[in-house]
Amino acid sequence: MKYDYEVLIVGGGPAGLSAAMTLGRIGRKALVCDDDRPRNAPSIHVNNLPALDGIHPVEWRSLVRKNLEKYPTISFFQGAASSVKKMNHAFDVKLATGTIVTVKKIILAYGIQDRLPEIEGFKELWGKSVFHCAFCHGYEIRNERLGIIANGDVAAHLTPLIYNLSQDLILFTNGRADLSSEMRELLKKRNILLVEEKIKKLNRVETQLKSISFESSPDIERDALFLAPVFPLSLKSSIGTELGCEKNEFGLYKIGDKGHTSIAGVFAAGECTQMSSVSISSASGVLAGTGVVFELANEDFKHS
Repeated sequence: MKYDYEVLIVGGGPAGLSAAMTLGRIGRKALVCDDDRPRNAPSIHVNNLPALDGIHPVEWRSLVRKNLEKYPTISFFQGAASSVKKMNHAFDVKLATGTIVTVKKIILAYGIQDRLPEIEGFKELWGKSVFHCAFCHGYEIRNERLGIIANGDVAAHLTPLIYNLSQDLILFTNGRADLSSEMRELLKKRNILLVEEKIKKLNRVETQLKSISFESSPDIERDALFLAPVFPLSLKSSIGTELGCEKNEFGLYKIGDKGHTSIAGVFAAGECTQMSSVSISSASGVLAGTGVVFELANEDFKHS
């Protein structure tokens, strides 16, 4: 059977680019589909990344793409993979242009689509004064007036982490709190104010949060907020779901040690498998890349 590429990588973020480098260094032919929707697009820096701590996300991707130019077996398609059809020993992939390419293996690396609450000012502050990850953004706002928008078990999980950054902390549930009695006692013990009223608006000066408005209560001043994830998480593409890849309770793909999904020939890496930082997503891309390489190498060795 004739193949256009050995591997299709869906997503050009940390996981997809790292998988591409792993494949390129062993001489496997891969196509990276990148529709340019990085999750960290609103952010101005990538942190917790050794040697490049604080680099702008656009600059980081540009550097990696430059690195990949020396690998002749790696190609890029600027656009989405619209659909994938599984054949006996291959996959037919329809690209956004309508072109169909045939590949042996697939790596899903398209990450999470953040779901932001319908609150005025939220979108403008996302990635600037409102964040999703303490490890990515917490150091820059340590000891400031912080808030968390969360409820239930997620609030109980996130609150100790943010309290580690600043004791001037308020928990906003954006509606009636679903918290255990133990959690409520801990909030009182640590002097963490619990606000259950619905949030009306985030007040700002350009991209700096100033205060939070409610329907009837007075405004509350805050310097930054963390937003807890809403489960199940929303992925940027439905390709894995359409292929039948099994998910966990968080809405992410279940994978094995080398990125194998529940569907033969389909691997996954990055934030579609676990909520993670750039460095962790990159590492998972390497693992998925090695998993694909070993499958291809063994197939060639046995059947060529």
